[in-house]
Amino acid sequence: MEEQMKEEIEKYAEVIGITVEDASSVFDGIVTDNSLDVKTEEGLLVARSVFRSKFAQTRARMKKEEGGEETTTSTTEYTGPTYTQKAKGFFWAVENATDWEERNRSNILAEYQRDADSVLQAGKAAMAVQLSDGRYEVTLVLEGEPNTKVMEKLPEVNPMQVDDDRWLIPVDTRKAWASGQANPSYGKPLPASRWQRTLMFIGAVGEGEPQKYQLRVNGEQAVDFHPRTFALCEFDCVPNSNNPSNLSARKDGSTINSLDYLDEEMDILNVVQELLGEKISALIALDSYHADNSHKPYSERIVVTDGNVANMNLQPYDNGNRVIYLSDLNADFDYEGEGFSSTACWVPSNIEIDFGIGSNIIVVGRTSQREVDGELSNVSINVLGLYVVDRHGSADVPVQPEEDNDYSWF
Repeated sequence: MEEQMKEEIEKYAEVIGITVEDASSVFDGIVTDNSLDVKTEEGLLVARSVFRSKFAQTRARMKKEEGGEETTTSTTEYTGPTYTQKAKGFFWAVENATDWEERNRSNILAEYQRDADSVLQAGKAAMAVQLSDGRYEVTLVLEGEPNTKVMEKLPEVNPMQVDDDRWLIPVDTRKAWASGQANPSYGKPLPASRWQRTLMFIGAVGEGEPQKYQLRVNGEQAVDFHPRTFALCEFDCVPNSNNPSNLSARKDGSTINSLDYLDEEMDILNVVQELLGEKISALIALDSYHADNSHKPYSERIVVTDGNVANMNLQPYDNGNRVIYLSDLNADFDYEGEGFSSTACWVPSNIEIDFGIGSNIIVVGRTSQREVDGELSNVSINVLGLYVVDRHGSADVPVQPEEDNDYSWF
């Protein structure tokens, strides 16, 4: 991919009539202005896309010049439209931050403990053995062939110690990207962590019309970025040229730092009805909704529902969740049956609960259902977003319902 980019830069210089150094300056300007990491496939593809757009603009300008029209645009400095755009709208669901590398490391370690040889022979990890002189002999199998070298110190990727003098170092096993381009990180140690958070957003990007987007935040900034849901805001982001419904946060932190909540009126309920209609379910129909959607991919199993707060327990459990119970005021109540008919909604610590019992709220989340003694329990909701339609009371006094005593089961 890098070689192909060099060829495109040379072609740019040839067609536009500038030096390769000047064409490289154009490319470097694009990378710098848009905070792109061209060491990753996505970053390089985005840079290439903008570079090609710049070429088309410059070429079109040159044709106009040939026709006698004047222009003052420089060809050696990137002055085209920045890839960063302003987004305005609201987040309606915020996923938990996930360390994908921690999952990968846990899986490799578990597999190593079951069958160490298969992990090493498959090239999933290198084995480092400490020598008597304090150095390390590191062996990695690539293309079926063992490669060994002696290193003064272990790579700073938090190697996993599996014995007194042995460490397991997970490596990148992807020879090529999905595009077919070679992966320059193949066989190299994987980072100790790879945080990512996905946020669901409704709004307009640039001059576009309001629609649904996903904003992806990577790295350490993903850990602490959990904006309020259903609060009108604006921020800087980078649209994905290959998938218009995906947005990325700038790696320099400017997306996080640019987040600004706006004191403007917005018909939240109407927007939810219009753009999230297929995800809306009445509270009393939640069991059916869960059954109908449980086969879908994890990212698509999201429900939007509303109800009145019947009870709440604000004492955080081991995972930080608090629980509120929603009921449908129009639903029938079976006094002869189980009696407790409300829906448990598990609220993570990053979502503020500033309302009390009797409040009417909209909840966004993933439905969940467990089996107890061969019978399915009531469907509950793992909350990703919350909007208070009608606030009553306060959240000062937690109330513990007696009907369920297992709140940390997931």
